[in-house]
Amino acid sequence: MYRLFVTMTVITVINFASINAKLHRIPLHKTYSVEKFSTKTMIRLRSGTATVPLINYINLQYYGVIEIGTPPQTFKILFDTGSSDLWVPSKNCNVSQPACWKHNKYDNTQSTTYVPEGVTFNVSYHNGIWKGVKLYGNLSNDNVTIGDLGVTSQIFGEVLNFSEGFLPWAKCDGILGMGYRALSAFKQNSVFQNMIDQHVVSRPIFSFYLNRNLTDVISSELILGGTDSSHYEGEFTYFNVTKKKYWQITMDKFQIKNYTTCSEGCQAIVDTGYPHIAGPPLAIEVIYREIGVINDTVNCDDDYISNLPDINFVIGGKTFRLTGQDYILKLGDKCIPGFQAEPPFDGIEWILGDVFIGRYYTVFDMENDRVGFAIAKN
Repeated sequence: MYRLFVTMTVITVINFASINAKLHRIPLHKTYSVEKFSTKTMIRLRSGTATVPLINYINLQYYGVIEIGTPPQTFKILFDTGSSDLWVPSKNCNVSQPACWKHNKYDNTQSTTYVPEGVTFNVSYHNGIWKGVKLYGNLSNDNVTIGDLGVTSQIFGEVLNFSEGFLPWAKCDGILGMGYRALSAFKQNSVFQNMIDQHVVSRPIFSFYLNRNLTDVISSELILGGTDSSHYEGEFTYFNVTKKKYWQITMDKFQIKNYTTCSEGCQAIVDTGYPHIAGPPLAIEVIYREIGVINDTVNCDDDYISNLPDINFVIGGKTFRLTGQDYILKLGDKCIPGFQAEPPFDGIEWILGDVFIGRYYTVFDMENDRVGFAIAKN
């Protein structure tokens, strides 16, 4: 989701014991409160996994519940493969900022497992939906639980100050990054990497099924340690990660009608924290023209959307097709295109966000450093 710059000084890192490994699935449901679905009330399944209901906010944010500290403090979190750090607002957050008083806040004085890191950080977001936003706070060390899977000694950010306009509109309290350590602004392991190192998760993979039908009771889900065959068709097609920072892969080309770009190959990242698909401004301009975007909106008529041109991403010689039903987002009585123009960064031209992942069930394999796609069942 983001490109970050950070300044900080590291003093201490604490490590504790490991926890038994298992598969954990996190289904994403619709519009439920955190209080109703805290992990104290999770349903334990016969397989030994824990189901954590999560919220899909109008196909723009998918987020779920985690707990930090002892006793646990509950937070709504966006699980983001485009970053690698965990952060939440601090109880000492500047109360004059709506981002602080509208969200759950971490109180380190109430956790018996809290350890201060003695580190401050300044983070700036330079692309994605949080572009231009800045965070300031302290690094902290505490236990983190997702469902019934927990890690100890997780280093995360306690945010004290947000720049103007950050988070008041967001439904999540914070972000849990699932990228590689090289992407970490804090220079620390992600929660999932610590799950691997502490032998909490059975396999070093995780997968996302993002349900795009807002009226469908079938949930979306994140599975830590495996995949769910009930949510995809056929077999996965895998693509090697080209740089272990983002979940970055090589794309062969992009096509819409007679327009082709990236014909000699280009770099793309797979980013669950990005709600749309991002591409070079010229390519997005062509898409907007071909699908009839006017004032950032599209005709909402069902027949119109059904007749929009297919958009094709060719990766590893395989074509991944999106139809108008896949890439047009209905927001109330308006429809918007699921594409945004972003200038290239770090040699990356395309961001395959939730619009793409909603069509293709996606598995992130840290053991073999690869990403796999299969057609999602919706």
